[in-house]
Amino acid sequence: MAKFTKNVVIGEVHRVKRPFIGPVYVGRITIGDLADALIGGDVKYAPKYQRGLKGSDDNVYDSETLVDIHSDTLLIESKRAQAMAAKYLIALAGDGSRMLFNPDIIWNARLEPNRPPAEYDKGKRTLTLHSSITVPDSAHRHYAYYLLKQWSDNPDTVPDEVVIAEDGEAVDHDDLVKYLEGFDPYDDEESSVLVEIFNVPRDLEGKLFDEYNVEGKKPSNSASIDMFSDKTASRRFVAEMQKKCDIFGPSEIETRANTIAAGSRKITTVSTLDVAIKPFNKKLLGLEKQRDAYANLTSFFCEFYQEWAKHYPEFLPTASGKVRQDLRKTSFAMSNIMFFPMFRLAFEIWESHRMRQLDWRETTDWRDGLKRLAGDVEVLRADGPIKVPFMARDSDDPYQVGNPGWQGKILVQKFDGQGKAQGWSLSSTRQTRDTAYHYLVETAGIALPK
Repeated sequence: MAKFTKNVVIGEVHRVKRPFIGPVYVGRITIGDLADALIGGDVKYAPKYQRGLKGSDDNVYDSETLVDIHSDTLLIESKRAQAMAAKYLIALAGDGSRMLFNPDIIWNARLEPNRPPAEYDKGKRTLTLHSSITVPDSAHRHYAYYLLKQWSDNPDTVPDEVVIAEDGEAVDHDDLVKYLEGFDPYDDEESSVLVEIFNVPRDLEGKLFDEYNVEGKKPSNSASIDMFSDKTASRRFVAEMQKKCDIFGPSEIETRANTIAAGSRKITTVSTLDVAIKPFNKKLLGLEKQRDAYANLTSFFCEFYQEWAKHYPEFLPTASGKVRQDLRKTSFAMSNIMFFPMFRLAFEIWESHRMRQLDWRETTDWRDGLKRLAGDVEVLRADGPIKVPFMARDSDDPYQVGNPGWQGKILVQKFDGQGKAQGWSLSSTRQTRDTAYHYLVETAGIALPK
């Protein structure tokens, strides 16, 4: 009686053993051979132990469901895989601005009762697989390599544009096709990937996925930005400000954590600055091509905060941690949420001057506006009106009445379990930041184009 057995042979293999898991192998395979294995169905995607399938009425699958990696039913973001493929080609063409660092893919040659286990020849360093091969992790990298082979075989399948960064930076069809001229998917030296191969039962694939995707500790957003400061237009702008503005110098901004520690003298986090300017990513991309305009924008942001520091000297690099901590107790001026509407205000003021062909160095309206934001507002109380700083927040130690105008804007009402009002809580969402911006514009009295 004939018995059909899969025979997939991987060369240049190393082997280690893991407790209870057994042997784990690492070999090498060319992108072309990998793509052929994906196209031929030798390597499949198991939706139960990966990210699943796209939602539909018949979205039913179990541990035996195996799907081709190029199926449009999978929960694989094609644009993410396209970006990986494009970065690979950009680096291959000698441009170090974009690279695909990760050289690994992961398989599981399922340990099945009716199939022989993986066979390792220590002398030849070859591994022969006889069972179903699945992808318990690295699905997007698999799809990226599949796309590279597809694009190489048929340049007409290359997209008109591939976005390679979250700020919208893109590479177009013609450039990608040009990069493909130097790509040989079967080049053993230049076009290979490392394949890590497990040989465990199917029910362990979910645990594999969990360890690779859930248990690993990711760096903070601030640390990621600090380590890769030129990834996006917003990051590049923040990095430029850190170079050009003393107020935002390296010693003034938290670059490792996403929050300011209780005893820290840092003004804010680099991730806060990045998110605050991120809404202008597309405009920043365009301005980067206009060197003078970009330099002018950076200079304005520096001057904008120098002017703000005239009213709040706690922003100056000479300020101690204590005076900054004291300011945060009684004022929103240096709170993280205020960087969002203030950055928007600064960008809109600069853009307004540019549209009207005005030199911000020679105008005073924006300086007067900042003065009003640092001034007082009148608050009506039962015992008569009092004046409090516009940026004031309620404080118990020291006791201070805050500006009630922030209530319902960045301050949201808190309630107890019985629905009784329990004061106000600071809320930083897109809506509260937007509301804060309009409150700033109204109070500053600065005319901005709509």
